[in-house]
Amino acid sequence: MAQDTSSVAESPRRRSGLLRDQVQLIKRKDCDRYEIVPIEDKLSFEKGFFIVIRACQLLAQKNDGLILVGVAGPSGAGKTVFTEKVLNFMPSIAVITMDNYNDASRIIDGNFDDPRLTDYNTLLENIHGLKAGKPVQVPIYDFKSSSRIGYRTLEVPSSRIVIIEGIYALSDKLRPLLDLRVSVTGGVHFDLVKRVLRDIQRAGQEPEEIIHQISETVYPMYKAFIEPDLETAHIKIINKFNPFTGFQNPTYILKSTRLVTLDQIKEVVSEGHKETIEETYDIYLLPPGEDPEACQSYLRMRNRDGKYNLMFEEWVTDSPFIISPRITFEVSVRLLGGLMALGYTIAAILKRSSHVFSDDKVSVKIDWLEQLNRKYVQVQGRDRLFVKFIAEQLGLEGSYVPRTYIEQIQLEKLVNDVMALPDDLKTKLSIDDDLVSSPKEALSRASADRRMKYLSRISHSYATQRDKNLPKLTKLAINSRRFDGRAPESPTPVVNPVSMLTLN
Repeated sequence: MAQDTSSVAESPRRRSGLLRDQVQLIKRKDCDRYEIVPIEDKLSFEKGFFIVIRACQLLAQKNDGLILVGVAGPSGAGKTVFTEKVLNFMPSIAVITMDNYNDASRIIDGNFDDPRLTDYNTLLENIHGLKAGKPVQVPIYDFKSSSRIGYRTLEVPSSRIVIIEGIYALSDKLRPLLDLRVSVTGGVHFDLVKRVLRDIQRAGQEPEEIIHQISETVYPMYKAFIEPDLETAHIKIINKFNPFTGFQNPTYILKSTRLVTLDQIKEVVSEGHKETIEETYDIYLLPPGEDPEACQSYLRMRNRDGKYNLMFEEWVTDSPFIISPRITFEVSVRLLGGLMALGYTIAAILKRSSHVFSDDKVSVKIDWLEQLNRKYVQVQGRDRLFVKFIAEQLGLEGSYVPRTYIEQIQLEKLVNDVMALPDDLKTKLSIDDDLVSSPKEALSRASADRRMKYLSRISHSYATQRDKNLPKLTKLAINSRRFDGRAPESPTPVVNPVSMLTLN
């Protein structure tokens, strides 16, 4: 077997130079096989792709038998797209998707991200069959019916390279078998919105149902079980694909502090325009660990006329325009409590009263921001040139403010001062004005209370299901251990997952 000894490292020092030279092999301490020296820097999607290809080629040169590659990451991060890209470049490899090993009989509280859902017995049996050079029967899982509907035959690929792709592909059950470990993660909120869009198409679920499921199960599972596994990856890839870039017809906005009269606005909009008064509360949710004065990735929940919408946005400034590709889902206020329980905090709540004039081409708003004690006029529409034309007709040219309201608040360091609670939110969060000194304190208390209630509920659920399923899970642990050469007489005790969740 040909060997490329120039790429074998005696010590884990990283070379500089060409991208391919960044990949070095080192002998594993637990066996005679080689693995790559972990790359500390996080790589872009494209760079990560070439590094993974190079690593697979070197490992195939140095190691005998099957080369197993694990590709893991949170739901919606781009694991499948990445794996398909590798498969298109190297069609002689094989791919095993862990989703196909779901066992619907193990679903607890509708949680499809519970690690116990995976049928590791069949997965490990398939892996060991391939390592022995035999064809195996891989299950086929149907997401709409949540059931296993058949099997397909998988032969040992001519390249000897098999990719195992799934959220738990780097779990401790699989890590000892893997020659290469790869993690794929996305930007803040991108994983969430991509997961929502995917599940609408794949499982036929409603957005509200999916978002609630994510807040209740996906994020806790990620923090407790997936994130620690991703730290063991040899190659860490950040997928900065922006789900908003594929959306057509963004909204173009021109904003100004210049005063205009109602008569001026009526002169520039069509005769058939609608005139309305709106009261809006925009609730800006700060992701865990982010600085409220510098955060560029707020999640926004909007309350208008008693209805709530969760808004995923990626603002783009092309001065003087603010361009807003946006994905919006109508949700219930209960989702806010779920996000707060997961570590999101309410950084600001902006109250806005708007006098709106709109027709089928453009919308002109006079916004009164009570907390900032100032007015803005906004011209919005899908047609960039027409928005500019209307703004010029109103005499706004030369006075544009190319910043969103939250950006303006950050610029003036007013984040802590912008906090107006709508009445229904006070009721939902059980906030008593007489017991707190400020809305900020109220929300801090509410967030802590929500988190404690949430963890208590999850703890009770896991404890109850653990007691019911302990004999089954113990048997599962014994069967799984038969494949790694250890005696089955002393199975590892089943750990209550909530203890890990609490620690994280």
